[in-house]
Amino acid sequence: MKKLLALALTALTMLPSGMTAQDKFEASLSCDLVSAYMWRGIHMADICLQPEVTISWKGLSLDATGSTGFSKDDLKDIDITLAYSRWGFNIGVIDYWQNGVDPRDRYFYFSSGNDCPHQLEANIGYTCKYGSIQAYTMFLGHDYKIDGSRAYSTFIELSVPFRAGGLDWDVRAGITPMESSGYSYEEEIITDSGWKRTVTRGEWMYGESFTCNMASIRATKNFEFKKFSLPVYVELHTNPYLRRANLLLGVSIATL
Repeated sequence: MKKLLALALTALTMLPSGMTAQDKFEASLSCDLVSAYMWRGIHMADICLQPEVTISWKGLSLDATGSTGFSKDDLKDIDITLAYSRWGFNIGVIDYWQNGVDPRDRYFYFSSGNDCPHQLEANIGYTCKYGSIQAYTMFLGHDYKIDGSRAYSTFIELSVPFRAGGLDWDVRAGITPMESSGYSYEEEIITDSGWKRTVTRGEWMYGESFTCNMASIRATKNFEFKKFSLPVYVELHTNPYLRRANLLLGVSIATL
């Protein structure tokens, strides 16, 4: 996977520089306040702030995104993305980190085993005016199946934007084509005959097999001022696999 990613990046950077749409260094800042943090059908946290900074040059971009809740017990995460795009195609690598109660969750703790708090993910996709298709695959870090083997958790997302009623809309659907990372646990249950019995259950990040684990629709109204914009959005975010849904509100402040 690492060799394939390196070859793809090398091939893209060897294309003629005159074909790029962006030849100057650019930077942007934004911060979202969301009523719930939903990610690929997973409820990550309740109300939180999500700052983001991006620098880009000639199709190459470096993005840092964080999420911080208002409770001391809320998990915090930092996502770093290095990406390259040209002619609508994009390729990149994402480093996910999320803290917890384990002392090994310190940011600068790295390990080749399942105790590593980081997850590295490769991304490739294509975007045009009609929509976007993106594929993401974990290849290093905390990403193992219940049986202990490497999961290569994969998520494929299709996005279709449109405008209606004075609002910008975005419809998304996400699937996982195979078993993702997960863990097992024991639970004590009461049988119909009244006996106690211990059973082993499993939990998966996306799903235990091919499944649709995300379907969402977002409506956005953008208010623009002299030096910044203020998008306000409402999103219905569902997970058909888990049969769960969340209606969330988000407000974003971004530089123009």
